[in-house]
Amino acid sequence: MRDGETWCMVTPPHHTRREQGWKLHLSATLPSSPHVLECAAPILVSHGCAFKFAVSPEVTADLTSARAPRGQSGKFLTAYPGDDEQLRTLAGLLHDATLGLAGPAILSDRRYRPGSLVHYRYGGFASSRRLNDEGLYEGVLRAPDGTFVADERNPWFSPPSWAPLPFEPPVPAGSGRRRGEPVVLAGRYRVEEAVRHSNRGGVYRARDGHTGEEVLIKEARPHVGADASGRDARHWLRHEGDVLARLARQGITPALREMFEAGGHVFLVQDLIPGANLARWCAERLARDGVPMPAAVACKLARGLIRLVAATHAAGFVLRDLKPGNVMVTPDDMPVLIDLECAIRFGERAPVVGTAGFTAPEYLGHRDHNDRASPPAPGPAVDCYSLGATLLHVASGLIPQLAADSPDRRGAGERVAALVATAAPAAPALRALAPLVLGLTADLPARWTIEDAAAFLRQDPGVAAPVAAGPTLTRDSRRRLIDDGLAHLAATITPGGEHLWPRPRSAPPGDPCAVQLGAAGVLSVLDRAVRCGEHSAEPTLRAAARWLERRLAQPERVLPGLYFGRSGTVWALHDAARTLGDDALSDSASRYALRIPLDGTNPDVCHGLAGAGLAQLHLWHATGETRFAERASHCADRILRLTGAGGARRGEAFASLPYGFAHGTAGKAAFLLAAGRALDRADLVEAATGAGHVLCAAARVSGEAADWPKGPGESERTALNFWCHGASGIGTFLIRLWRATGEARFREYAERAAHAVHRDRARVGPSTCHGAAGNGELLLDAADATGESRYRAWAAQTGACLHARATVREGRLLVPDDTLREVSAAYNVGLAGVLDFLLRLEHGGNRSWLVDTD
Repeated sequence: MRDGETWCMVTPPHHTRREQGWKLHLSATLPSSPHVLECAAPILVSHGCAFKFAVSPEVTADLTSARAPRGQSGKFLTAYPGDDEQLRTLAGLLHDATLGLAGPAILSDRRYRPGSLVHYRYGGFASSRRLNDEGLYEGVLRAPDGTFVADERNPWFSPPSWAPLPFEPPVPAGSGRRRGEPVVLAGRYRVEEAVRHSNRGGVYRARDGHTGEEVLIKEARPHVGADASGRDARHWLRHEGDVLARLARQGITPALREMFEAGGHVFLVQDLIPGANLARWCAERLARDGVPMPAAVACKLARGLIRLVAATHAAGFVLRDLKPGNVMVTPDDMPVLIDLECAIRFGERAPVVGTAGFTAPEYLGHRDHNDRASPPAPGPAVDCYSLGATLLHVASGLIPQLAADSPDRRGAGERVAALVATAAPAAPALRALAPLVLGLTADLPARWTIEDAAAFLRQDPGVAAPVAAGPTLTRDSRRRLIDDGLAHLAATITPGGEHLWPRPRSAPPGDPCAVQLGAAGVLSVLDRAVRCGEHSAEPTLRAAARWLERRLAQPERVLPGLYFGRSGTVWALHDAARTLGDDALSDSASRYALRIPLDGTNPDVCHGLAGAGLAQLHLWHATGETRFAERASHCADRILRLTGAGGARRGEAFASLPYGFAHGTAGKAAFLLAAGRALDRADLVEAATGAGHVLCAAARVSGEAADWPKGPGESERTALNFWCHGASGIGTFLIRLWRATGEARFREYAERAAHAVHRDRARVGPSTCHGAAGNGELLLDAADATGESRYRAWAAQTGACLHARATVREGRLLVPDDTLREVSAAYNVGLAGVLDFLLRLEHGGNRSWLVDTD
């Protein structure tokens, strides 16, 4: 027996596990899991069958929760039979032994028999995986012809076509419905659209055959999310029906139509509220208008939300999970409460639920502590905090989630106030509502009541006066973020691990050597730090370079991309070797770079030829080796052919491509521009110039700012301006195109992009790929290119937004990753990219991963 983070593995002596085949899964609930294990383990051990089971009740609860991934949910125990004969024997024995115990259906599998906890699916037994074209690991199966196919974990039974079924398929129950005919529930509700699917069950838009009206139907699956007392998703959906029945008469929630059961599933039918949820409503307004929320609109909405919360409290309920996603806004801009399964009576105790960033931290924190079996009874103050956090999102667009300090040090009120200070200068609605937001999110006992909030709005805040530029990152704060960040990288490096730094838990597994999620991005930041005189980073740099050199010697599929492939890896390793004065390592990196394949069909920066070409250009400049120049030229020619940009009208070829830097026109054109200038090829510069005109024509101008859709014909505008797509990455290319060509139009739109990212500095996350660190890099680009000091000042204000997001972990002040919950080292989504921006803000220098030779 061997315990892991998630599973306890039980393996017979001298066992050799098959590579793949049919395996068995047993489902369970939190209360039934000890009994399932007690029944199953003796059978599996006596037959010499390897198996694994959830290592703790906490893991079991996660595997069966309402929010668990649908394709993996319910798999409490997995058995790995030696062959299909043993599979069939064990399936019967396990079915008989566990009959009558509770467990949800496992959607990726087929049940052994109706009502059985035993399920089966075809899949890998060992951890057989390969890098796919995107640079991420995926489980694979070996087909009979020797080729590899993905080991798909769909939320439906989908074995490979070449794997014969081990059991006769069950005879489907006659429903009277022919294939392709609409689904009709309870004999009257014709399903017209699946709004969403989750492990809890589906949400459907349907038409009532009796009245002709549209309704919304919510589904709860049996045994999903069962707590220690056995209350599962069905219980809480019935509970939501009771809450609707009591609150709908107040006019603050949808009306309950009916509840019914079918096949053990529970369904709730309610009025369909037209409109959009509050989160989408805010995003759509910003995308449509191109300006922050007006104060008058936000104040009207605040009054409506206060009315809803006050009426809920007057009826004796506390919501517990008030957030933008649980409020619908009707076409006449009136808010309505939805999804009230978390609402409970005052004084009632229930499992702690809520949403980080919107639920009061002093209540939500009980979910992670040992007293969760006896949680407190929440009162009105919990909803007051949620109301304040929701209004902060409405007024500014930011997500008010804060990574927890460890150990706990600062109150949430202090930290939310820092977010408000950074966001208010660009958000007139927040300037008007700031006292309300700060009052509602204050730490107890100073937190405002609903009556306090209503009294504030009766004074009619109106339009707040403009404020100063907002807080800027002081040198002391910048030094602490840099020093603590580098110290954290030194403390968390694991030279003996599969990953040199722990992989972000929220990210899919990827190449441990790559820039995006692996060691190369962190190595490049350590290299910049040492070159800037941050000598404390040198031991970590040396250890990381040696690890990466050893890891590159292992057999692995080599992909060309800059961020997900190995081009960024050799770039970082070569630079580090030169900084360390290690000629042998520098030569090794150069030899590896010459082996990177350049015959792919993906032309983008992250995964393909534009990224590979940038690395080859960089190494040519660094070494003078002409083979790198030839390979860079080869990449450029392939991109011209793949995009159709090699003809007489070069720019028009880019008009049909996505616009962004990571996967679109801006990134490809940035490489073509750099290659054209370095290799003295006018055709490449001409193609890049044509791409620039395409991007300028696609911009949407609002005041001094401009933003871009993801691509041509895209009606949805995120209005979040990131490096990977949007103004930040497009401006990164345009500012360089202006430097190369002198065309004023390119400078104009680059500066408009800089205005957009400055406007959005507080409401985006912290990362380089899609957050403030990457956007701050554009502001430093603009400062270097134009010589205008305001852009450097704006970059320092962006740094203040990063500081406001920072968490204290073991005494170190660290900026969290994209999750806003955890700290991870990864370059594009975590701490390393933030440090790269801060080091450049502190010391100057060129931008990473671009070839700037001026």
